Parts: sequence; structure tokens; C-alpha cells
Amino acid sequence: MRLKKRLNNNAVIASDDQDREYVIFGNGIAFDIKKEETIPKDRIERVFFQKEKTLLQQLIEEIPQKYFDLSCDIIDYIEGNLKSKLSNSIYITLMDHISFIKEKAEKGMMPRNTMRWEISRYYQNEYRLGKKVVEFLEDELEIKLNDDEAASIALHIVNAENDGDSIHESMEMIHLVDDILQIICYQTETEPDEENLNYQRLVTHVKFFVQRLYKKQQTNLKNPLYEMVIKEYPKAYEIAEKVKEFAEKKMSCRIDDEEITYLTVHIQIILKPE
Repeated sequence: MRLKKRLNNNAVIASDDQDREYVIFGNGIAFDIKKEETIPKDRIERVFFQKEKTLLQQLIEEIPQKYFDLSCDIIDYIEGNLKSKLSNSIYITLMDHISFIKEKAEKGMMPRNTMRWEISRYYQNEYRLGKKVVEFLEDELEIKLNDDEAASIALHIVNAENDGDSIHESMEMIHLVDDILQIICYQTETEPDEENLNYQRLVTHVKFFVQRLYKKQQTNLKNPLYEMVIKEYPKAYEIAEKVKEFAEKKMSCRIDDEEITYLTVHIQIILKPE
């Protein structure tokens, strides 16, 4: 990679041997390097390809270095806690979000997050991280935020975990998770219980189930356990079919037997816990 342009102390535009340009992050990445010189590989921490390059370059050139560094530190903290890499999209969405947060807070323009309850319940780890980030921002920027802001940060994390789909799509997914769990709780005549391990397993399964629907990751294969599950767990299967009917109508899709088999098993555990 050759240096083309410095964006700030820790971000540059670089090009490869085929003159394709990228945005590259690294602590002091361009120190002692002149234009067109090769950037040492050990200085390169993150590479942003053409998909993100234009938006990210524009954003970095518009915001103060302080907000750039603050955003990178926060993302490093989030990834360290999740023990996984997030989609590159979070650098665009969260950096843009943080760059305006002080101005909005000081003007009393912080918006309410109407999905705070759903996010805090179904994405507890992300919401916990959102609250930690809020504490960090309050200290660093000397502003006062709230739990709505923690939910907004958590939504950015959820979005990046889903490979950077749009925030709107992530919100739709959370709504669908909530709708499905409400159907299951109503049909099983049970109350949501975040302290119950079986309920937490159900929530986790439904989140991934919904994610697969949005990613169109249906296998269309016949699960060999399907017939046995129908016979052994008729009530749970009946509820799973109600969920299937609702989700297929909502998503305009077909849900295969593989999904219904495992959903039935999770519902059965709620009906008759071990």
C-alpha cells in the first residue's frame, strides 16, 4: 500500500499496485512516510474498501480529530467486550453519531428511542455496552445523556453485528423478534422471564431465526426429526405453525421444516421445562 493522502494522524488514503484506493487506519500510520511511499504492514490496523471509502473519507475530513479518536477508542472497547470484529459500517454510523452528540445534548435535542424497551430486553449485552459507552461519553464530553442514548448506541452495535445492514432493517428485525416472542408467550400462557435460562435460550434462537429470514438463509431441506417432533410435541408444533404463518406473511417468504423443527423444540421446553 502506498500513501496517497493524509486524512488525520491515524487515517490515510492509500492505493495498491492496481491503483485501487482505500481508507486505512493505524496509530500514527503516516508518521515519517512521504506521499507515494510504501506504508509498513505492521502499521495497518483496519482497511476500508470502496464500499465504505467515499463516505468515510468525507466524514473524517469534516469532523475534528478528537471525535475520530474517541469513536475509534469506543469501537475498540466494544469489540474487545464482544470478542469479535464488527462490520466496518460501524465506523461510519457511530462516528457520525458521536460527532454531533455534544451539540445535540447541549441544545436539549436528544431524541427519544421508541425501541429502548425491546433493545434492552432482547439485546441485553449490546445495551449494557451502550450504557458503558454513554458513561464514557458523559465523562469525555462533559454532557448528560440518558438510557435512550444507550439504546441508540446498542442499535448501532446490533446493526454492525448484522454485517452492516441498514439501521431501519435492524429496527424491523427487533420488532419482528418482539412480535414472535409475544405470540409464543401468549400461546404458552407464560410471562417473559429474563432470569429463566430456557427463556433466554428461546430469545437467542428467535433472534437468529429472524436474522436468517432477513438474510434469506433458508435451507429448504427436510429435517429427519420433523415428523417425530410433530408427533411428540403437538401443542408446541401448533404454536410454531402460528409463528410461521405470521412471519411468512410479514416477510413475504416461505419458512422451511428445518426452522419449524427447532422452533418447536424450543417452544416445548417453555411449555414443559426440564
